Amino acid sequence: MRAALEGALREVGIATIFTAITLSVGVATWSFSDLKFQADMGILLTFMFMVNMVMAITVLPAFAVKLDSLFPRKGPVKAPAIGH
Repeated sequence: MRAALEGALREVGIATIFTAITLSVGVATWSFSDLKFQADMGILLTFMFMVNMVMAITVLPAFAVKLDSLFPRKGPVKAPAIGH
């Protein structure tokens, strides 16, 4: 499980960070709006994008490793048959 998570973070981690920062910068510009609701939502969404990125990169993999250690698999995971 640890090796799989390390590989996944190595492959997808940079894309996750890039996407979250790109979306956050785009939505952060809403905070300069004259409309109060739009400005508030720009701040809120920027915060949520960044928090979700940090949680996806750190807490979610740690949670998966912890669950795997608490409830180990009884056997190998079988992939579903394709075409059935």
